[in-house]
Amino acid sequence: MKKILFLSISLTALFSNFAKAQVLSAQQTVNDIANNERRFSNKNAVDKTAGSKYFNETFLPAKIVGSNEIILVRHNAYTDDMEVSINNEVKIVPAELNTMINMTNSTTSYEYVAYTNEKGVKKEGYLKLISNNPKVKIYKSEVVYLKPEVHPASGYDTYKPAAYTKSKDEYFIRLSESEIKPLSLKKKAIVSIVPEKEKEIASFIKENKISFSEDTDLNQLGRFLNSLM
Repeated sequence: MKKILFLSISLTALFSNFAKAQVLSAQQTVNDIANNERRFSNKNAVDKTAGSKYFNETFLPAKIVGSNEIILVRHNAYTDDMEVSINNEVKIVPAELNTMINMTNSTTSYEYVAYTNEKGVKKEGYLKLISNNPKVKIYKSEVVYLKPEVHPASGYDTYKPAAYTKSKDEYFIRLSESEIKPLSLKKKAIVSIVPEKEKEIASFIKENKISFSEDTDLNQLGRFLNSLM
């Protein structure tokens, strides 16, 4: 990790000199944060659009790696922002490459990374860690898009309002320190991740009845692949 973020929501904490050093400090008060629009955007406006921007709307306790302070966060899958609740107001955590956010009441983690999507487009954003190992990491994207409203073309059709809609999950893999790339969930692609160990991988998948549609199984698969490298 190139940089370490320090975040605090206590009366003695957080976020100074971000523009200069891009390091979160524990010296600025909560009131300073609330009044600093350069570092945090206010996300309290009411949105009456149907659907949800979130896979989970609940703010959950979490820690940013490098800090011992517990904060309340949720991932906005529409804007791809990590939102934090401070004094009942919603603010955005400044995005920084390789930032890791770990939920404290579960094994869920998000990492802000550079990656290449299925269309070959290079992006930066939050990916959910499915399997976190020293040499093999498996990620999943959580994306919400705005489905536009549909006006009736005839008297037989009905109007459909715009709505936030969940996109199909995309999975990604990182081997050692290589680039994060799309992970095909076809068996042929999976067994070829470690070319010289194809038979072992195929046997592991069969013996453990690994389902590529289950995140828990992909976590198990990631741990096994890591043991082969």
